[in-house]
Amino acid sequence: MKEFLKIMMWILISIVGIVVLGFGTLVGCVQLIANSNSCERFNIDNIELRAHFDIPEIEHGSCICIKDKADGNSKTNYFKIPIDVVDMGRYVYRNNFIPVHEKDLDLSVFGKLPQNPEITPENIERYYYNSGYNPGKGKRTHWLAIVDKSSGDLWVYMKYKEVQPESIVK
Repeated sequence: MKEFLKIMMWILISIVGIVVLGFGTLVGCVQLIANSNSCERFNIDNIELRAHFDIPEIEHGSCICIKDKADGNSKTNYFKIPIDVVDMGRYVYRNNFIPVHEKDLDLSVFGKLPQNPEITPENIERYYYNSGYNPGKGKRTHWLAIVDKSSGDLWVYMKYKEVQPESIVK
């Protein structure tokens, strides 16, 4: 009986150890992705974690990411979502994008990209935005995302740390 208890205790300790090790690894991976502000590693995952919206599969070679070298705390992205694969109406709804309408958005943050959103009174109904400020536990992030529902163009600007929440959306 004593030998049986000893074996059961070792099995239980092993299972608990594996669970704790697995959980620690998972938390470490999430922290690595959340703190990776570069354009090279985990770019899309970093945006999804900080801005809380999904970036679906994008067209091959359509990702453009420019990190601001002056302050190092911001990056500007462009993605092309294939509209023949992704239902853009559902995408906009599920990710809480809001119609631009009369909103005064600072589109100059996308000026570094070769292709910029050009919102005019004639095409304003195609554009939706998602913006926010995430002050979570030392990871203050301010973002502005604009999507063209008709073409699948998605622009994302992210500003890390010292940022005022009202600086992008007025």
